[in-house]
Amino acid sequence: MASLSLYIFTFNCGHKLIDKAAVASQLFNGLEDSILPDLLVVSLQEVSPIAQSFIGGSFLVPYFARFEDAVNTAAKQISGISTDRYTPIVARHVGMTAIIVFAKDPATVEGIETAGVGLGASEIGNKGAVGVRLVYRDVNSTSEASTELTFVAAHLAAMEEELEKRNEDWKNIVRGLVFSSTLSERQGNATSLSATAIEDEQPLLSISTQAAGIYKPTSHLFVAGDLNYRTSVLKPSPLDHRDSFPQPHHDESSPQHHFNLFENDQLTQERKAGRTCHGLVEADVTFPPTYKYNSDEPFLVPDNEISHWSWAKHRWPSWCDRILYLEVPPWLKRQAPEAEIIPHKYLALPLFPTSDHRAVVLGFSVPLIPIPKPDEDEESDDPRIKPPFTINPDWKTNREKARRLELISGFTMYLTGTWEGWGVLLATAVGIIGSFFILKSFLEF
Repeated sequence: MASLSLYIFTFNCGHKLIDKAAVASQLFNGLEDSILPDLLVVSLQEVSPIAQSFIGGSFLVPYFARFEDAVNTAAKQISGISTDRYTPIVARHVGMTAIIVFAKDPATVEGIETAGVGLGASEIGNKGAVGVRLVYRDVNSTSEASTELTFVAAHLAAMEEELEKRNEDWKNIVRGLVFSSTLSERQGNATSLSATAIEDEQPLLSISTQAAGIYKPTSHLFVAGDLNYRTSVLKPSPLDHRDSFPQPHHDESSPQHHFNLFENDQLTQERKAGRTCHGLVEADVTFPPTYKYNSDEPFLVPDNEISHWSWAKHRWPSWCDRILYLEVPPWLKRQAPEAEIIPHKYLALPLFPTSDHRAVVLGFSVPLIPIPKPDEDEESDDPRIKPPFTINPDWKTNREKARRLELISGFTMYLTGTWEGWGVLLATAVGIIGSFFILKSFLEF
């Protein structure tokens, strides 16, 4: 059976412009071989300072464009061909959470839909989720085999003690992330992120509750992001960093080895208990915690070459950054028993110099076969048939209200909290004062 090569990268950027060379040097470490994937999905959290994120549009172009540069630099390093470039198919954000989908051949992607929801107070995008749904079609094969894919980038509530809030955030993602058509063909056909419209979407004229949310019976689903689930519900004590935090020299027999810390992983516990990420599964986690590191750590050094992880003392080392997915549904399995999503290397990349998180990557082989609609009498606990929560009927109104608040907050913070904003205010004040004196001189004349 033909398959799609998919590669997912998730990273909390720490509100900073990325180091392009650093990201490019590590981006494709998770590839099984030197063959570049058909699709690359980039999930980003804290993609820029909060003011720029809330304003959006051209304020985010420099942050998005750096990823395009890093992606194509990395592709050249792998293939050795400068013309082997990725095209950004769609770039979407809500506040500080963003998603970019790149394709080797943009002609293979059609039917793009996007979604966004803010989480927390007033549903503004300090935390949030964004989604892209598309159909991938192998235009180079005689059969033009295809499949539908849904990607969600998410950033949930922080802090050890906020376990219930994270579960509530997931509920609000399921209820509020409603897919709709993209604003323009220009967005789907952009040749670079500097030319891509980073805008809100237009809602579909009619929405099927079953088909519009993240769980769609005919679509695969992949979720990646800073899900923020920790390894404790309490903050560490003053001595825990010395007595309990894992280090590279701890072998698997040591109680301090990170395998033992993973036994307290909240995401695994809550997922298996059916309280979050319903139906999603995860490849085996064998890498060390991805958060929280101090800024004095040696950068870009693989774990097998590093002697010390420099943990922040006030946070438990945790696997905050994760990639999950739905397995193929049983109604497809009955039709095509060989259809299977195969995860490959699931690993945390070495620490980049701009963040206290480590990026996480995972490659997949996805069967290129459409998922059929299930029979009406299909008996299955698959969330594509029985979503854990119903879609919020006020999702669109809530997002519009939140967007207005984001713009007000963003421009206020930008004008009062940045050098550029102060410059704008100063220039405006000078212009007003100058206009006053000019007008006064004309009146006196």
